Amino acid sequence: MSAAIRPIALALVRRPTDGALLVTGHGMDSDDPRVRPVGGGIEFGESARVALDRELREELGVGVRDAELLSVFESIFTVDGVTGHEIVSAFRTTVDDPALYVRDHFPILDAPHEIAFWWRPGIDRGRLVPEAIVGLDDDTDRSRPV
Repeated sequence: MSAAIRPIALALVRRPTDGALLVTGHGMDSDDPRVRPVGGGIEFGESARVALDRELREELGVGVRDAELLSVFESIFTVDGVTGHEIVSAFRTTVDDPALYVRDHFPILDAPHEIAFWWRPGIDRGRLVPEAIVGLDDDTDRSRPV
């Protein structure tokens, strides 16, 4: 991590059948396993919404069908003794490929050593980060068709 503030866009993609959140895992073999919604950095001159679509295409090969900005917040955190600082745009998101919702895990196309998977709070291992994401989209209508 660098000493710069990093703007990011995160996609809160929920699986309609059970409300599981699409995440990547970090430190899953440690005493502090963390999961984070898919998404990534906003490039200079790019809006958060455009970055969201680009990141999902780069990471999973899918486009964004629908995105609702839920919150913009600051996240200052420490991982392995290094402080990070992000400005997070969090979007409730649906994707344009219904096949994504029926698979369990997916390789991250631009980071082959990582995978994305469906995570259920209270059932699956890990805590959701950044912490301000917790509860943001609890009012999601999970009966909405895909």
